[in-house]
Amino acid sequence: MWIIIALIAAAASAAVAIAYFTKYKNLKSQTEILQHQKTDLEKAGKEMEGRLAEQEKAASELKTAASELKKAASELEDKNENLTAENDSLKAEMQQTRAAMDGLAAENSAQRQKMDAAKLRMVDMLKHLQALQRTTMTDTGQIKAMFADFFVLYRPWDAVGGDFYKFIRKGDTTLVACGNCGQSGISGLTKGLLNIVFLQEIVERGNLATMEAGQILDSLRSKYGHLAERNEQYRYDEDIPVNFSLCIINEKQRSLNYAGAYGSVCLIRKSYPGTSRKENDLHEFRGDRMNFAVSFGRRKNYSTEFIELEKDDRLYMKTDGYVNQRGGTNNDRFGDIYLRQLMMKHANEPMIEQKAAYEQEFLNWKGENAKGNDILIIGLALKVAGK
Repeated sequence: MWIIIALIAAAASAAVAIAYFTKYKNLKSQTEILQHQKTDLEKAGKEMEGRLAEQEKAASELKTAASELKKAASELEDKNENLTAENDSLKAEMQQTRAAMDGLAAENSAQRQKMDAAKLRMVDMLKHLQALQRTTMTDTGQIKAMFADFFVLYRPWDAVGGDFYKFIRKGDTTLVACGNCGQSGISGLTKGLLNIVFLQEIVERGNLATMEAGQILDSLRSKYGHLAERNEQYRYDEDIPVNFSLCIINEKQRSLNYAGAYGSVCLIRKSYPGTSRKENDLHEFRGDRMNFAVSFGRRKNYSTEFIELEKDDRLYMKTDGYVNQRGGTNNDRFGDIYLRQLMMKHANEPMIEQKAAYEQEFLNWKGENAKGNDILIIGLALKVAGK
């Protein structure tokens, strides 16, 4: 019985032990689970702490950025205020500038109107001066009444020029003057017109038929010199040779007398069958190498050359503008030699055709170069009775 009780007790103890063991195992298992959960929770806590630290860092950075943005916004606001002030100032300056520009535009318009008016006055003045020059120098109709066959090639450097010519007829005697003033334009024109006026006065007061060209040139230089001594604006530059040629022609008496100041004339004599002259001859008379502008104390009288004319003589007078023109292949002067060759080449042609030939040759030589000076060449076909 006791054995049974002991067995029962042992069995009960064993059951209790088993139960406790089982409970222990369950508790241990739960403890392990809880331990794992704790580890996971700790890990998760650490992760959350890391995230929280990152969030705090981000929040701090955001706070710093917000502060910087606020500061930048404040600076921008200050700059905006400054820019607004500068903009207002610029607007004010622009308005002032616009007002000044409007004023300048109005002033410029007024100046332009004045300049246009002055230009019109200048154009009108030049037209009057051109008309005065044409009137003072002998016109084509008057020359044709003196010489049936002639040409005058006159091309001023500007609207008007300092080269001048004059034909004066008294009875059977004709004076032909050809000269320049060492200047072009209005200044040259004024001096040229004065020379013509003085020349007319000298001829009107004397007997042209008995006058000598050298004496007339002396008187002309003296008259002009007295004027220049009193008025500096009319003085010549003594360093610039002033060309002047003067011819007195009487075809009936077959006479020509000539004087020149740095000026020359060319006389071409035609050849005729059955005579000793087989080809045209060119004779050049150079006058005196004495400046028309020389001062009173150094003056000498001009000499006169007397020439007997022959049938169909051709007389040429010129200033230095044509021969001094630069051009050709090497940009040289045209030169006196080439001009004399040109005269010989065209001497047998009518004067109007000679003029066209000289003009074309001049243009060909000049090419793209600017015209260097006034141009003046006179050609006369003299009509005297043959021997």
